[in-house]
Amino acid sequence: MTPTAAPARSPAPALDWLVLAALVIAWGSAFAGLKIAVHDIPPAWNTVVRMSVATLVLAVIFVVRGERLPPLLPRPHAAWGWYAAVGLVGMALPFFFFAYAAQGLPSAINAICNGSSPLFTAALAHVLLPAERLDLRRGLGVGLGFVGLVVLVWPRSVAGGAVEGLALGAAILGGLMYAVSNIFARKAPPVSSTAGALLMLLTGLAFATVGALATTPLPPMPPVKALAAVTALGVFSTGLGSVGYVWLVQRRGPVFMSMSMYLAPLWATGLGVVLMGERPGWTAFVALGLILLGVGLTTWRSAAKDPA
Repeated sequence: MTPTAAPARSPAPALDWLVLAALVIAWGSAFAGLKIAVHDIPPAWNTVVRMSVATLVLAVIFVVRGERLPPLLPRPHAAWGWYAAVGLVGMALPFFFFAYAAQGLPSAINAICNGSSPLFTAALAHVLLPAERLDLRRGLGVGLGFVGLVVLVWPRSVAGGAVEGLALGAAILGGLMYAVSNIFARKAPPVSSTAGALLMLLTGLAFATVGALATTPLPPMPPVKALAAVTALGVFSTGLGSVGYVWLVQRRGPVFMSMSMYLAPLWATGLGVVLMGERPGWTAFVALGLILLGVGLTTWRSAAKDPA
């Protein structure tokens, strides 16, 4: 499609909405896929397989586009260090934490915890990035979101005991890791979006593989159902999802893209209730509403202020 086919001032064409819907489905469905995969694949190896598949997908796209990675030898380009940090805290660690959480939580609860990551990002940016100070509206949004987290976590951790408490802690840590990686990514040297994504995956995969080898014995060959679930996570949620995200942000801007922050947790919750028979309880729905309202207040930008 030529650039003139979708001028920035015109309404979003059908293709943009289709890509947004595909991302919401891919990201929202990831938690149901995790729930299926971790039944037979331990969290550490789940992370390795998922990242291996995603790396292969992105590598093919990278080669087709004819791009090159920043030089590694004789002296690594500065981007390698920054994106290695993002690969660790933005991919390897949160993928592991959410996979661990999937062993003890319904997929809907896992997804709601993940939906809180923009709140952690805003709070960290307020402290670490002078240009991202919270105003009254955004501060209120962060506060509401964290109240939602308390509403979600407190009754479940008390009623569920240590196992569910650890799973909830892992899910919240996963959201926090995403927030830390957002701060690192803002400070990383500029490279093409595809190169940056591939750098994150390559380095994150190295960290994940070392961690899995050091902590978890290699599991037996899992059944087809689990392999299909983790492969789908790698192809759609992680590999193609990152490409679609970058494409849509560059085409329509972050305001349009931000709708995925609200729709993906809703899709994941609905999927868990309708297809997986989960019953999260009324406190989970109250928490979801508070977190989404908080995210909306924290991330909303008017179209006039949003950079194209």
